[in-house]
Amino acid sequence: MASREEHGAQNLDNPYCIHCTDMKGKLLSFEKLYEDMVASAMQTHWMNKEQAEKYALEEMGRWPAWKDRVDKMLRR
Repeated sequence: MASREEHGAQNLDNPYCIHCTDMKGKLLSFEKLYEDMVASAMQTHWMNKEQAEKYALEEMGRWPAWKDRVDKMLRR
């Protein structure tokens, strides 16, 4: 993250970004973020649900907060 504004709660000590945290900088639940990403992908990228779910997992798998969880899900 390149600037304070990109850190959760604009706190440079917060290792998570504004997209993964609530207004106080607390990490959002995996389920909440996943559901939001799927809905957003369906609306903004014109994906069907299956495509949006795959997209969300691919994106979340790149983020440190969720990498291990996504890796476990994809190994099943």
